Amino acid sequence: MSISTAKAAEPAVATTPPPVRRNRRSTHAREWWFGALMVLPALVLAVTFKLVPLARGVVTSFEQSSGFGDSSFAGFDNYTRMFDDPVVLASFRNALLVVATLPVWVVFPLVLAVLIHQRAPGWKFFRAVYFVPYTIAPIVVGIMFRQILAPDGPINALLRAVGLRPLAIEWLNGQNSALFSLVAVALWSFFGLGVMTYLAGLATIPDEVLEAAYLDGAGFWRRLLSVVVPMLRPTVAYWSVLCASGVLIWLFPLIYALTQGGPGNATMLPEYLVFLTTFQFLDRGYGSAIGIALFAFVAVLSIFSVRHMFTEGTRKPR
Repeated sequence: MSISTAKAAEPAVATTPPPVRRNRRSTHAREWWFGALMVLPALVLAVTFKLVPLARGVVTSFEQSSGFGDSSFAGFDNYTRMFDDPVVLASFRNALLVVATLPVWVVFPLVLAVLIHQRAPGWKFFRAVYFVPYTIAPIVVGIMFRQILAPDGPINALLRAVGLRPLAIEWLNGQNSALFSLVAVALWSFFGLGVMTYLAGLATIPDEVLEAAYLDGAGFWRRLLSVVVPMLRPTVAYWSVLCASGVLIWLFPLIYALTQGGPGNATMLPEYLVFLTTFQFLDRGYGSAIGIALFAFVAVLSIFSVRHMFTEGTRKPR
């Protein structure tokens, strides 16, 4: 028998795998604790400044108080009182009208972003200018537009100069024009953030795709609807969620500077009514109840929007 045959006949020696399971478990534990340590500061801030005030607001909404002194338990009286309060009903009706303007908030920045992305004439200038209004404090924007939209302000002066005197109205004092003037000012102030958001999303679309659509004869609107929007669904959904939840809690400084809820209740929104009820009328319980109702309203709207965003973001391309 040769040496090679003898070696082949020898039984194979079983080798035991190295003990890696325990090492993997300890590595996973270290990664978990490291991740928890990174999340802890944000969690502490969220609990301290979000959940604790929310819980306190819920408790206060069941109390009856006058000023900031002692309070007594009132049950659901503050909530049932809202259904008979015309000011509260008017504020939520105005909130629904503001929500109805969301398509403008979503589409307008998208169109401008696409024009800038396609290097329209003056795109560098407009890319910088469009973001400037967002950097101005909302209270300053309100003070500025209070002068611009005044009956003798520059807007009406321009309309009279070009022969459109019937359109020179009292923008902030009309029952029908005040709310939409407020929304227009808010859109001017915040749409720059939407333009930047869409530009970030457009940067992920290959230039070859848009060039191919252009060479195929697709016009601007065809490229927008058939190419850009389908490929930009997650970004559009994200901005829609941000606007849907923020449009009802961004407007307080503008309301305070422009109209203070007037004329009458034409621009009264729930967030401003919470401020008036709590800090001017000193009815903490009722103000908290209105605030919790606003929270529920925004939460329902946000949940619907977030579900739509998740659906759009996880949809597989055809």
